[in-house]
Amino acid sequence: MKYLDKRLAQEIVNRTMTIINWNINVMNEKGIIIASGDERRVDAIHEGALKVIETQAGFEIADTEIGQFHGVKAGINLPIKSFDKVVGVIGITGNPTEIRHYGELVKMAAEMIIQQAFLMEEMQWDERLKEELVTKLLDGKESYDSLFFDRAKRLGIDVTIPRTAVIIASSDKARVFKSLRSKLLKDDLHVVHQQYIILLKKIALKEGVWYEAATMLELNKWASYFENHEGIPVKFAVGSYHSGMEGLSVSYQEAVHALKVGRKLSPKTTLYFSDDSKLPIFLSQAQELGLSVSIDSYVDRFKQHDKKGELLETLLMYVEENGDVNKVAGKLFIHRNTLRYRLERINELTGKDPRKLKELVELYLSVLQNQLS
Repeated sequence: MKYLDKRLAQEIVNRTMTIINWNINVMNEKGIIIASGDERRVDAIHEGALKVIETQAGFEIADTEIGQFHGVKAGINLPIKSFDKVVGVIGITGNPTEIRHYGELVKMAAEMIIQQAFLMEEMQWDERLKEELVTKLLDGKESYDSLFFDRAKRLGIDVTIPRTAVIIASSDKARVFKSLRSKLLKDDLHVVHQQYIILLKKIALKEGVWYEAATMLELNKWASYFENHEGIPVKFAVGSYHSGMEGLSVSYQEAVHALKVGRKLSPKTTLYFSDDSKLPIFLSQAQELGLSVSIDSYVDRFKQHDKKGELLETLLMYVEENGDVNKVAGKLFIHRNTLRYRLERINELTGKDPRKLKELVELYLSVLQNQLS
């Protein structure tokens, strides 16, 4: 870090001049005034500051001594130290006897501001390194060398902890992330993507199997909070758990596809689990790879003869309820005879009987292809 630049020096001037009603100058390690309450003095060499840098000690200049130095006024000048190194000089303009008791206070304030800036930069640097490490885990293409593990250890990251990928999508990503940070566990890793926020979330395992209910409960609480308290619509997509560091990349790709598929098939839903959408995700990935599946577009026939969309709705509910006619009729608020009529009508239009498993699969795949395209 460059300990003292013009921006930080001016911050020191502004903040210290609110403490005392005297002009403040800040000089860099070369004795050049880089910030001052008197802008006319900026960029001038301050010989008093050079004396401080040379001796590593404070230096006072009385009115009677001004003529002995170039670019100075009466006042006191004190070294600014950071980690026991003189990084600059702070000067207070005025009669030394009147301002002497302010000197240590102003010096301490300046050093605290520099220390705070240094710590902030360290934190930001660590945050960037963490994001770089998470990005490598998501990418999954690089081998993990000793440098990777050394960096993870220095950052306090245990890469062996079981995690799964969670994607958070929102139109107000910055605001969501600001609120979300306080809700994350210590071992939750994150990176802010151009399109969404990605978490590698710590999960609970029972005998090596992911206890999904706990994760689902937590994410539902988050979704409720953002909607009810922040007024921000948020969608979550969750990949499956795969053991090992290499599994994180697989989980991330699943979450990406779960979000893509979920937005098309269930746009009003908030939480998408890849485990709930294996078949649609497979079809989506196949389309991305240019692998076309030759399935008749039965949806076109529905559109021609089913203007209200009742037959298509019935077919999807029939799939959702695993062909349980009582549940399907109940969910659609229709009589079982009406359901039987609709299933027969689907058979007439498409030549496929939804009551036969293989033909139901063909119908469902056709609908999914249409919805995903």
